[in-house]
Amino acid sequence: MDQAMNPIMVIATTNDQWQDQRMQRWCRTLVECGWNVHWLGVDRGRPVPLVNTDRVVYERLRIAPGSGPLFYAILNCRLLLRALTLRSHAFLSVDVDTLPAFRLASILLRKSLWFDAHEWFTEVPELLNRPVTRNIWRLMVHLFLRGKIQCFTVGPELASILTKTWGKPFEVLRNMPRLQYQITENSHAEASESDNTLNSIVPRLEGPYLLYQGALNMGRGLKSLLEAAALGLPYPLVIAGSGDLEEPLQVWVKDRKLEKKVRFTGPLDPSKLLHLTKNAFLGFNLLETQSQSYYFSLANKFFDYVHAGLPQVCMDYPEYRHHMALYQVGWLIQKTEPSSIVQCCRRIAEDPDAYRIMRENCHRAAVEWNWEHESTALKVKLMKWRDLLQPIKSS
Repeated sequence: MDQAMNPIMVIATTNDQWQDQRMQRWCRTLVECGWNVHWLGVDRGRPVPLVNTDRVVYERLRIAPGSGPLFYAILNCRLLLRALTLRSHAFLSVDVDTLPAFRLASILLRKSLWFDAHEWFTEVPELLNRPVTRNIWRLMVHLFLRGKIQCFTVGPELASILTKTWGKPFEVLRNMPRLQYQITENSHAEASESDNTLNSIVPRLEGPYLLYQGALNMGRGLKSLLEAAALGLPYPLVIAGSGDLEEPLQVWVKDRKLEKKVRFTGPLDPSKLLHLTKNAFLGFNLLETQSQSYYFSLANKFFDYVHAGLPQVCMDYPEYRHHMALYQVGWLIQKTEPSSIVQCCRRIAEDPDAYRIMRENCHRAAVEWNWEHESTALKVKLMKWRDLLQPIKSS
């Protein structure tokens, strides 16, 4: 089939695309199902090139300011204007902050809209103490999440909640790595073997280490982890990622002279992050209970740790409790108190037999918990929709 005749899905996110592995998997699946992709993201000033192909086009929008109400207003205006100029057959809006632009574009152009909710947007920690802003986003959902929209989210618990709260049926698409979890997950991110040595990623890191990977934002248990390191974790803590709290956390560590106990890597490309994860002793997935979005979440890192063969410590929340009952790939804790984290990690370090079993369970779980299995229903929908569009591809 002539690739120029493939239908085009236009995607919008508020991030810089190179780190968004979920949407990279979406792109790969779209291409496998006979679609082309045009992905609109935001230029966050990262020096990582995005390599366009004849099937996938990345476009970074420069938006100033980079956050706050004006950012979202300008972003949605830019997204709408850009969407109206692109050749498209369907739109995929990622989270509520891109929904206004793409809902309007889908109506004006009479194209279908797909919506992927990565979180319960109106219940995230950043909005808990901001009732006015929170109500504005609730209004956005009420205004724009209407009509015929194909909706997805990241886990069964959240799908049930969003279906009841937002009045649309949400299907589950868990954010699992591909079975062959390799650098090819992001085709634009390439690194030589020499770039992937632990010493090149975290200089002078010796012996076992503990790992947190992900965004450095509110509600992720990061302050508790640092306090646990100060109390005496059994091994050094490596924090891989970036976010709003990155600088304050680094200052906190420096002020307490904990540089040998806590190391920051900043954002890493997928190959380096995978290498760092595979060689860690234990991973952390600690989300605080104040946020209902986090309480019902199923974080990306849960499956990333599993595919890297890395046992983890995570919260005793519904999704993690359910998945641990299927495959015990780590340990559940009730709260993020530093002393509880330290005690848990010390018990794990002192029980090598239990630890070995957890690693084996990770490898067994990865055979079932992978994108190839999870995306089966999505592929059926995409190919069916592609076939329905066949008569109008030349439009």
